[in-house]
Amino acid sequence: MKKNYSWTCLVFMAVVFTVSSCKKAFEDKPLELLTIDYIFDENDPTGDQAYKWVTNIYTKIPSGYNRMLGGSSWGLNGGQRSNISLVPLECFSDDAVPSADGNEGWNIIRGGYSPVTTFDDNWGNCYSAIRAANIFLMNYQRVPWADSSRRVWLPNEARALRTYFYYELIRRYGGVPLIGDKIFDSNDAGLLNLKRNSFQECVNYIVSELDIAKDSLRPDASLAGRTTDADFGKMRKSIVMAIKAKVLLLAASPLFNPSSTPGRSYTGYASYNAERWKAAADAAKAVMDLGIYDLEPNRYTLMLARANKEHIFFRMSDPRIDNSYSYYMSPPGYKPANRNSEGRVSPTQEFVDAFPMKNGKAVTDASSGYNLSNPYTNRDPRLDQTVFYNGAKWLQRPVEIFEGGKDKPNDAILAPVQTQTGYYAKKFCANDSSSANYTNTFFRDGGFVPPWCIIRYADILLMYAEAQNEYSGPDASVYAAIEKIRQRAGLSPYALPPGLSQGQMREVVRNERRIELAFEEQRFWDIRRWKIAKAVYGTTLHGVTITKNANGTFNYSPKVVTTPYFTDAMYLFPIAIKETQVNGGMEQNPGY
Repeated sequence: MKKNYSWTCLVFMAVVFTVSSCKKAFEDKPLELLTIDYIFDENDPTGDQAYKWVTNIYTKIPSGYNRMLGGSSWGLNGGQRSNISLVPLECFSDDAVPSADGNEGWNIIRGGYSPVTTFDDNWGNCYSAIRAANIFLMNYQRVPWADSSRRVWLPNEARALRTYFYYELIRRYGGVPLIGDKIFDSNDAGLLNLKRNSFQECVNYIVSELDIAKDSLRPDASLAGRTTDADFGKMRKSIVMAIKAKVLLLAASPLFNPSSTPGRSYTGYASYNAERWKAAADAAKAVMDLGIYDLEPNRYTLMLARANKEHIFFRMSDPRIDNSYSYYMSPPGYKPANRNSEGRVSPTQEFVDAFPMKNGKAVTDASSGYNLSNPYTNRDPRLDQTVFYNGAKWLQRPVEIFEGGKDKPNDAILAPVQTQTGYYAKKFCANDSSSANYTNTFFRDGGFVPPWCIIRYADILLMYAEAQNEYSGPDASVYAAIEKIRQRAGLSPYALPPGLSQGQMREVVRNERRIELAFEEQRFWDIRRWKIAKAVYGTTLHGVTITKNANGTFNYSPKVVTTPYFTDAMYLFPIAIKETQVNGGMEQNPGY
């Protein structure tokens, strides 16, 4: 059998990584002359090429709205286009579906994923990044660094990046092979018999490596310094601490910290341990106690300014600006500059109903003031910032999602793609309700969306509230963390009812995560780590059909959109068949 499998990444990805990334970073020397000796030049005190090597590892970090389906869609770093492009992971949760009937994402929604037809398969991508980090760690001391800071910062930066890619692996697959500092070559027999480490071993390794790196990185920048720091977004102590909190929260969650034995060591711990929640709470609290992050008063700042009070860890963006993203997401009846908008994402009714009234009460509460005939009035302001609903103001006119309206004309020529649910996704668009055109925002790598934030301070607050509540119940610190977010959101009153039980607070935290962090790739992972995906996603999802009456009022009728396919096996991703066929030591996840 030919060795045409992804584990070859561990052998050859150094070359692929170099060639693909050097197009941007290493054009000062012909590609055929790029060697380890050139990159880690013993006669170059600047170490610029070695520095660029580390910088290019960041391009492997997965970014939102550009997901891989069986390796055929538009890749993380560019490449082949596919009609799954610009579909966020929330389209594979209970929050949204793709608007286009022909979008490849519907294959996942209706049929799930398997070792043959994988989804968001980052196995090869992550191990190639881990290999690149190992190459740097093995060779960086060959460089006669004139800048002693680089000699200290860069190896720890590579170490921290390596752990982040292990985190990306374990949240998809559970325990995975830990290769340490090993750099395999094609003749290494061990490459074909690599076994999976237990989930606990992976978590212990990641946390240990993060602890080693955290105090030997670039110092954290002040808010003023972030706006001019060209390296803002690269690994700092606070980022490493935030990643640690993420890892420990994952490890404490029901998927991996079950009340009964999970069966196989790489799918979780052997038994439940409440102390894991305490470890996660302590890690999140440590980030809070740094005192260098806070909530931005205006949530739209998060879409328009990469460097702000709230962003902790994000994927670096191209400094160019554009308004393409607004065209992709806005309802199809809007055509500023004579260019069609596309409305590619359709939020579900379940998601819309998760937003409370402005008084903080759920729409299901009879005392909330919710009106079925006027369902979007006096709602949590975050609804207007996240969803295009019928009657919302956008580009100086009301959105028309009623049957035959400008944004749902039921005419394939006027609008080839229309909402499946009666809603369109608005998150990450600028505040253009009164504008004549879409506001320019930063590109991310390759174009299309604003800076992709992986961890922000609101997430840290909610992580702390969740972990602390699970460990010791809803104490004053849990209330304070959640109410800080609700206050910024504009709820009045923002205070939660006193005396909530642990279970009631759990539901509050989960709902706050859903609406505050909407379309930031949190819900997809949250419903899996909480092990509720089968109940909330593997069930019927709804939308609304809106008809306009002669007197200008509207009727809102619920409609069934889809019932996604989801099994217990799908809480973890399958390992691609190409990996298990050629690696005798690679055991598949249960149920595949």
